[in-house]
Amino acid sequence: MEAQEGDVKSCEASKVKWKGGFVALPSIIANEILEKVAGFGLNINFITYLNMQYHLSHANAGSLLFVWGAVSNFAPIPGAVIADMYLGRFIVVAIGSIACFVGMVFLWLSAMIPGARPPPCDMRASPELCAPPEARHMAWLLAGFVFLSVGAGGVRPCSMAFGADQFSRHPKERRSRILQVYFNAYYGSIGVAFMVAVTVVVYVQDNLGWKVGLAVPTCLMLLSAASFLVGSGLYIKDRGSKRMFAGIGAAVAAAVRNRRAWLPAKTEDGVYHHLKDCKLTVPTDRLRFLNKACMISNTKEDKSGSGGADGISDRGRLCTVDQVEQLKSAIRVMPIWSSTIFLAQAMNQYFAVPQADAMDRRVGAGGFRVPSGTFAVFNMLTMSLWSGCYDRWTAPALRRLTGNPRGLTMKQRIGGGLVFGTAAMAAAAVVEAARRRQALGGGGMSAFWLVPQYALAGLAEAFGVIGVIEFFYTELPKSMASFSMALLYMALGAGSLVGSLIIKLVHEVSGRGGRTSWLAEDLSAGRYDYYYWLLAGLGAVNFVYFLWCGWAYGEEGQNVEWEDEGEGETTIA
Repeated sequence: MEAQEGDVKSCEASKVKWKGGFVALPSIIANEILEKVAGFGLNINFITYLNMQYHLSHANAGSLLFVWGAVSNFAPIPGAVIADMYLGRFIVVAIGSIACFVGMVFLWLSAMIPGARPPPCDMRASPELCAPPEARHMAWLLAGFVFLSVGAGGVRPCSMAFGADQFSRHPKERRSRILQVYFNAYYGSIGVAFMVAVTVVVYVQDNLGWKVGLAVPTCLMLLSAASFLVGSGLYIKDRGSKRMFAGIGAAVAAAVRNRRAWLPAKTEDGVYHHLKDCKLTVPTDRLRFLNKACMISNTKEDKSGSGGADGISDRGRLCTVDQVEQLKSAIRVMPIWSSTIFLAQAMNQYFAVPQADAMDRRVGAGGFRVPSGTFAVFNMLTMSLWSGCYDRWTAPALRRLTGNPRGLTMKQRIGGGLVFGTAAMAAAAVVEAARRRQALGGGGMSAFWLVPQYALAGLAEAFGVIGVIEFFYTELPKSMASFSMALLYMALGAGSLVGSLIIKLVHEVSGRGGRTSWLAEDLSAGRYDYYYWLLAGLGAVNFVYFLWCGWAYGEEGQNVEWEDEGEGETTIA
């Protein structure tokens, strides 16, 4: 009997041994690339669809897209919780991929069914004569947005973390090097997907119409879900565990219950509740007031843990040292998280598409007109080139200057992203002011003057977003990997909400008293350059705030080693 059990265990171990690693990545990355090609191909040019087919003004269409972006970026929070606590990342990514496909079907049907949108009308020639969309028209859009947001909640926080899970069997030293290369390669592949989307997909939408233009990303989304499910047998699939989030919840509850306990003058003088055989027996001095949540006694003389007047005798009121440190790590990253909200303003350049529409987009002797949405390719081209060159050439050169194995610290990369994002807004303001002057004077301006702001936005993403991903993934426990990815999207979601609010306020305040709004439908009548200067000013203020957050956080990589597993508990530190 024991021999049979041994054979079963060895068989299971051999099955797990060949799973995961690089062999599992093609299906995972194919899923992400196809999903991104479809998603980017929709997002970049969709303001044109809303304006020309649904008769929404640029301000209203931009505001709607910001709100949808916010919902899609907040959805990864419950998605990450469900993945980390209950279903595991594989099932959540699979459900998310299918939901994205269903959402795309709804948007495609909005173009296919004539009654799903307002009657045809020329928004460029006479926008005031075009009928606005009714509730029955918006229902098709909103249904598609809802399913796409649900899908984003499953795919965005879990896809990259699920890929990282495939290397969980590697030794720690080798794994850290592989993950840094993996994150850059992963994001580089997304850049390739973006470039395909803004060239091929946008060209189809502009030249073959929206029926075909929305059918293409719908088919790509179907292929995305299929490619992920086909590779199911190759994956390492970790199950969800309630322990991590339950532990953080227990730490919060214990800290509130024991808030009146007295802390010892020195942390190491206390007696603390901790896991058996756990290396971490005494909490750190960071956020020291939370140590009350695991303190049995504030003096080592009370080895029995009876508590006494200054201690806590009821073990049920306590959590472990491990849980307190997990809570501390989550709290400590939040100020830096809040400073990354501005990145969404640099990444979501919705008004650059109507700007390109109003500029000269001709290239070559034949006068080929580049589609307005295609100029966004310079965003991802810059990001992909930087990400691809960083590990091979840039990091070694920076390593010699900084002495840091990564070349730049994670906080330096985030700060660089915020600087480039602010510079992108300033460049957009300068270009828009020049375009407006020439348009009012009867002249024209090449749309390729938009390239600098797109390139700077690409650098903002290459520095900021990848830096944020590495920072959260490194500074939070491994079992919170999906949640750490969701924090990035939550910041982008908050940024999208702030962006929508800024548009509303600027549009209403600047248009008071019968004045022309800065964000008027006629770009030359408005002052979009003032809007960009406002964002640049907010970006400069935000960067100063980030510097303070980085100083308050202290050095990176100083978090303790968390115990993922452990049975039994002891109380003597």
